[in-house]
Amino acid sequence: MANWSLHALTRALGGDSRLAEQLLRRLPADDWGCDEAALIATLERQGLPRETWPQVDVEGLVFARACLAHHPGALQRLDRELLPPVASALRKRASPDDVDEAMQVLRARLLLATPPEQPKLAKYSGRGALGAFLRIAAANVLSNLRPGVATVQADEELAAMPDAADVEARLSRGDQQRRFREVFRDAVQSLSSRERALLRLSLLDGLSIDEVAPMYGAHRATVARWLSAAKERLATVTRARLAVVLQLPDDEVERLLTSVQHGFELSLSRALRETQTPR
Repeated sequence: MANWSLHALTRALGGDSRLAEQLLRRLPADDWGCDEAALIATLERQGLPRETWPQVDVEGLVFARACLAHHPGALQRLDRELLPPVASALRKRASPDDVDEAMQVLRARLLLATPPEQPKLAKYSGRGALGAFLRIAAANVLSNLRPGVATVQADEELAAMPDAADVEARLSRGDQQRRFREVFRDAVQSLSSRERALLRLSLLDGLSIDEVAPMYGAHRATVARWLSAAKERLATVTRARLAVVLQLPDDEVERLLTSVQHGFELSLSRALRETQTPR
């Protein structure tokens, strides 16, 4: 629970007891490990005039700070109380799978830096309600992932994985190249939302297994196994569908895919970054 002190708050404000009293009335019941000096430093970083501080969502700022510090209680509240209403709002605009994927990506981008970008929560200024900030951030993520709205930024990023020099150059006919792209796009769509999110977090956002694992509340070995399985499933589905669509023998399909397997992370990472849009 909070242990806010009017005296400590006044001291942190350089003796401004009136502002200290105004802020004290708005402070959250839980200080989430934030003392009075840290609170004032957080407010000062927002660059807002002091006279506006009593209108700032101070509780939201303190909570956001705790989430960025990976405070267990704050992260638990984020998952249980703040993000579910955001997901519910998104479900009015998109399918459950799209929403699930968007929320997984959102959570990562709220809490983790993807240089040169800061975590999104670090950009929260408190000028509006934290809930509204989360809804806007979620809508922006969805607009980049939702098929039909931002196709190039979503699953076609993954569909761009094969290096043309390795695969498409070996497909002599244009219709074969087109069918290959269609097959791979369908294979990507066959992945679960978690599998697609893991590929993006690992290869687009460049996050390590150790950074991704806490977001799923899982051991790093488990997340590494999930990511490996996603890559393997993508290759397996692509291989099976290519054999049917291109009417090629198994050994020819395997020959085509060997180079893709060899250059999977390099090719996919490059393709994702080249088509990435601003967050």
